[in-house]
Amino acid sequence: MHIAYMHQHFCTNEGSGGTRSYDVSRHMVTMGHKVTMICGISDISGLKRLPWWKLWRRETMDGFDVIQCAAYYSSHQGFIARFWNFCWFAVLASIVAVLVTRKVDMVFATHTPLTVGIPGWIAARCKRVPFVFEVRDLWPESDIISGNLDADSLVAKMLGWLENFLYLRADKLLFVSPGFEKRVIERGYDPTKMKTILLGADGDIFRELKPNEEFRKTHGLEGKVVAVYTGVHGKANGLDYILDAAKLIPDRDDVAFLLVGDGMEKPRLVARVENENISNVHFMDFVPKTELPGILAVCDIGLMILANVGERPVTPNKIFDYMFTGLPSVVNFPGPTIDMVRDDRTGVYADPTKPEELIEKVLYWVDNPDEASEFGQRARQLAFEKYDRGIIAKQLMEVFEQVASAHKGEAE
Repeated sequence: MHIAYMHQHFCTNEGSGGTRSYDVSRHMVTMGHKVTMICGISDISGLKRLPWWKLWRRETMDGFDVIQCAAYYSSHQGFIARFWNFCWFAVLASIVAVLVTRKVDMVFATHTPLTVGIPGWIAARCKRVPFVFEVRDLWPESDIISGNLDADSLVAKMLGWLENFLYLRADKLLFVSPGFEKRVIERGYDPTKMKTILLGADGDIFRELKPNEEFRKTHGLEGKVVAVYTGVHGKANGLDYILDAAKLIPDRDDVAFLLVGDGMEKPRLVARVENENISNVHFMDFVPKTELPGILAVCDIGLMILANVGERPVTPNKIFDYMFTGLPSVVNFPGPTIDMVRDDRTGVYADPTKPEELIEKVLYWVDNPDEASEFGQRARQLAFEKYDRGIIAKQLMEVFEQVASAHKGEAE
């Protein structure tokens, strides 16, 4: 089967974003399938920007084709720049998918952004093949809930219309969290065309863990129990919660909080730490995916933190990174993530309105290292058994083959 795979935020292991599309593409190739990835370029993708005069570039990567469109995205861009970027990618990806990519059997588009579904649908209709649409976030609902978007705004209404258009026209809707699937079913969409396949993580880069002890030395973390957060530092992430918690234990010099990543809120958070002299909080920028396991391996507790807006239907990829490293997790939002770690007995919950509860959970594991180790070992074992990207790729291919068979039957 030849799959035209669209992911604007595609990232390689040389980048520092999520690599699920890269990983499952590699596994699909080893399973005997052909993959053509149509993507954009971002500041954390691990891909080089194109010359100004080039609209797209094609290269082969680990056995599959990657067509990179000249649509550059950064999390530091303002709303207008990002909106233009999303629209421009939709135009370029449509041209590439229809005119450049040949003889495909399936179009698979994964968002965010939601606009990636436009070239996905156009390509599938032009080539008369099935269209599978993967939902990684509920746009515009998530932005409205987090306060980033007014529900009555024109943008929200346009996104709502596009969401409905794509959900109804996709041959199959995939979700990366059971919370997303549940929410969409509640809104009245056909549950028979839905399936949840989790993000998972690439077990290969975590299999032989080599703790980066030099990292501990250079960041002043020797002799400390480290609670780590990795990911975007934005308003929706609510990282003041970690700073508020850290301030409660100025006398515990054996505990440190490490925030790895970047985002719009990071300069303010760094300034707050400096101004309030919060000495047990450390920051570092995004690192390439290949370096992350070594850093996580010298940490002790994984933090799953989001701003407090009630139940969150997400299951972020960082929870799987923590699990593959063997870290117990503290989750501060209700929803499928805490349900999963409770069921697996790999993490605990902390009330998002009470920073003192985060400290309580962290210090419990600091003072009970054997129990923390038990949770971590269980997490690592289950990660390889249930959440490895090789397993995820097989689950995706099973869906693609079922959809292709049904589509062929309808055509006949």
